[in-house]
Amino acid sequence: MQELFDVFLCHNSDDKQKVKEIGNRLNEYGLNPWLDEWCLKPGSRWQKELQKQITNIKTAAVFVGKKGIGPWQDLEIEGFLSELVRRGCTVIPVILAGCDKEPELPFFLKGLTWVD
Repeated sequence: MQELFDVFLCHNSDDKQKVKEIGNRLNEYGLNPWLDEWCLKPGSRWQKELQKQITNIKTAAVFVGKKGIGPWQDLEIEGFLSELVRRGCTVIPVILAGCDKEPELPFFLKGLTWVD
């Protein structure tokens, strides 16, 4: 049986440490976050696992830090936005501490309420 996760932590690898800290705090509050480093098995076909999570996850937190959105993160965001339309999952932009100014969000994330 597949483990169910409450929130997918979509992030640029440059922000991994901050995202792990937030994931640990979410876990303390009783939520089950999905983070690649915690959930992908060595040697697994990680692209298939990402696709499976994107089509099953309840919520995605899209983290944006000082360096913006990474290339794989950009593809994940497209998948989550598609699922938002298809089945109404929640996508939450999260602006990480350390951003000098409000970051430029992808067009379809701009219309979503973000948190910092």
